[in-house]
Amino acid sequence: MEEVAREEVEIDKDLRRKIKKTVKKILESSNLYKITEIKAREEASLKLDLDLSQDPYKVIVKEEVENFLEEAVKLIGNKLAMLPKRIESTSI
Repeated sequence: MEEVAREEVEIDKDLRRKIKKTVKKILESSNLYKITEIKAREEASLKLDLDLSQDPYKVIVKEEVENFLEEAVKLIGNKLAMLPKRIESTSI
């Protein structure tokens, strides 16, 4: 049985950093209720003039979107934890 060789695309660190930075800027300026990974990837593709819909670019975008959302959730959780606790009144 023949093995099918998969072509691995190497991405240099500068390009990887540029993709992540572009995606992050897009997410920071977007309504997180409306933006999707696909929309972020398409917008980043236009800004970078690069097809990000194929691996390994697609994986980089997915990871950056996930990282961004995880950080946003942590930030919201931290801010909620700093709010004063609501004091329940008891009736006598």
